Amino acid sequence: MASAFSTALSREPGHSAGLTPRVSVIAAVHPLAVGAAPFNTAMVTALRRRAEVDVISWNRYYPPLLYRGAARDDVSLPPRVEEAAMLLDWADPRTWRAALRRVAEGEPRAVVFPWLHPVNAPPYRWLLRHTPSGCMRVVICHNVETHERVRLGGAITRSVLRHADLLVTHAAQQRDELARLGLAATPLLESFHPPFVASDLAAQPTQLEIDAERQRLGNPDVLLLAYGAVRPYKGVDLAVRALALLDRELDVRLVVAGRFWQTRKELEALIRELGLEARVDLRDRYVSNEETALLFGCCDAAILPYRSASQSGVAALAFAHGRPVIATRVGGLPEAVRDGVDGLLCPPGDTVALAQAIGRLAAEREWLTHGVRRGREERSFDRYAATLLEALP
Repeated sequence: MASAFSTALSREPGHSAGLTPRVSVIAAVHPLAVGAAPFNTAMVTALRRRAEVDVISWNRYYPPLLYRGAARDDVSLPPRVEEAAMLLDWADPRTWRAALRRVAEGEPRAVVFPWLHPVNAPPYRWLLRHTPSGCMRVVICHNVETHERVRLGGAITRSVLRHADLLVTHAAQQRDELARLGLAATPLLESFHPPFVASDLAAQPTQLEIDAERQRLGNPDVLLLAYGAVRPYKGVDLAVRALALLDRELDVRLVVAGRFWQTRKELEALIRELGLEARVDLRDRYVSNEETALLFGCCDAAILPYRSASQSGVAALAFAHGRPVIATRVGGLPEAVRDGVDGLLCPPGDTVALAQAIGRLAAEREWLTHGVRRGREERSFDRYAATLLEALP
């Protein structure tokens, strides 16, 4: 599908006809609100600076009736939107075949698939098994083991990833997770999760807008943001308990912004029990790029008190907006957050240590914010894309 590649390139200055390599990416991108769409969109932008890239995306990414939230982001207006063919439907194998016909016609050197969860196994397994011969199958492992227990999750994941020619990971412990699945022999590229570029995601708020939002939230000494889907493994309840341990002379408030996964009633009960109604703001909804930019703009740090993790796009998003991160030492978070440089780390499940980290942030936020600025270029999407392309034959 040569025209698909050339059309994509015509939007990116500096490309010329015949640029190699050619790469197909099968992934959710904006305007989808699922499947690591912001990561995929930023990755495609960076890849298109170096290669001809055709993107095949989804009309329906999850099985019917499973995902009840809005699957599309029809609110955000990012300054840059990557062109993609919206072909795929989780429940329609005809669309899977159409996607691979498009791949075959384009004759790319590689097809890149991001992998997140066993629920996507049926289309991904079929697509990987039937990828045209001579085309390298690259799977980016956002997760290997799932955060919540999934029946037969390991076996399902193995049944998909064993068809890859190259696995890309973002955290050191994922090598061991792959080995436990019997995939130690599959070629592995150990990479990193790049920070986003805030201005690529949304028009940035003015200082007046930031000041007004912070004032609306009570203009506290420290404003923390727990961002993204609220699920038990993310430990938002631990952040609430840590707030209750802080000296009341330090006014610390927390915004929890993202869709709740069956935990809202429990969290609201905990907030009432601890008398924190005035200090915790719950926003149970999909958060647009513009509201995201405003929230990160007015907060002092993102807080990630995770009980488990592989790596975290939220940390990368915080760094994109110039904000340090308070996180637990689980999964790949210690690799993403440099303790005392661009964030603070504490043991998982330890609310006392978490409260101490919040107090330390109040004293060191200027230094930590400076550390975020120093480190952003070291792990850019441009470097990520270059590393990925260098791994192709």
